[in-house]
Amino acid sequence: MTLLVQTERILQNYRILKKQAGNTPVIPLLEANAYGLGDVVVARLLAGEGVNLIAVSRLEEAVRIAGETRGLDIMLLTPYADEEDIVTILKHDIIGAVGSNDSAVLYSSLSRKLRCRARVQLCFDFGMGRFGFTPQDAAKAAQTIKHLENVELAGVYTVLPTNPHSKAAAQEQQFKDFQKVITTIEREGLRPGLIHMADSAQAAQCPRMRLGAVRLGADLFGRGAQGDKHGLRPVGRCVAQVCDMKWLAAGSTVGDDARRRVRRATRVAIVSAGAADGLFVDPPKRVSLFKKTYLCEINGKKLPVIGRSGLTALTVDVTAADCAPGDIVSFDVNPLHISALNRRDYV
Repeated sequence: MTLLVQTERILQNYRILKKQAGNTPVIPLLEANAYGLGDVVVARLLAGEGVNLIAVSRLEEAVRIAGETRGLDIMLLTPYADEEDIVTILKHDIIGAVGSNDSAVLYSSLSRKLRCRARVQLCFDFGMGRFGFTPQDAAKAAQTIKHLENVELAGVYTVLPTNPHSKAAAQEQQFKDFQKVITTIEREGLRPGLIHMADSAQAAQCPRMRLGAVRLGADLFGRGAQGDKHGLRPVGRCVAQVCDMKWLAAGSTVGDDARRRVRRATRVAIVSAGAADGLFVDPPKRVSLFKKTYLCEINGKKLPVIGRSGLTALTVDVTAADCAPGDIVSFDVNPLHISALNRRDYV
């Protein structure tokens, strides 16, 4: 099975979101292998569009992109406090994230040993309980950075909880609380650098959250909270082949668990794709009162997958369609769930 990645859609989405942000800079976020689309290729594509700064969540993503691209600044959104990890960040000149005093001190001591300057962002936790200083620790965090050698404050950020139903009043309070953090850092005599707190959907709901930059995550690939608003289009479609065909007699069972029965004689196509490829993790396109139905497309016609998919094969009802072995079958999927081992073709 192959994942087709429509590169022009990525660029179109990028231009739409950049326009939506107005004069505020945008930062493409290529976490989770660019949401399953391939981070190195997407990073190169965006660099050709003039992007010079991207963000990732994990260190291995940052190292991979740094090793395969030139001219891109890469920032981490996950704070690392392990000595070996920080050495890797410094050697690759990645903008690190600091969420504790101990990690800030490590950045300083290790950068002196390596004779380089550490560029870091202060990370603040606004409710997810994962990474970062609490807003109440802003003064302490600023004082730590202020008195450390070889450490340059490149930015201050937070990642807000994902809640598409968040009310305007709650967003306004988040904005005000984060502004207090920035004010506290400035009072300590530090320039906060690049300030960012919102993704494109959050910034669209509360424009004041744009601040110094807006992060472009799932919306960049047409699969975020904004859906198809403003002309955003989903990126990624899987294709496989019909490997064989047969007729099932009325009453025959079908599916990996043999729990589904066909009511009439049914012509089926067997397709060499399945759960091992990451198919059918998302809810199906159609749900009836009695069963859920996943759809695929063969020769321009939408057709139902019948029975439970196996690891490497599934069955499609093609009774009412022209179909033959070797025909291409396509699936509308979320690339985030498609195995990294599957081939990706950029079209």
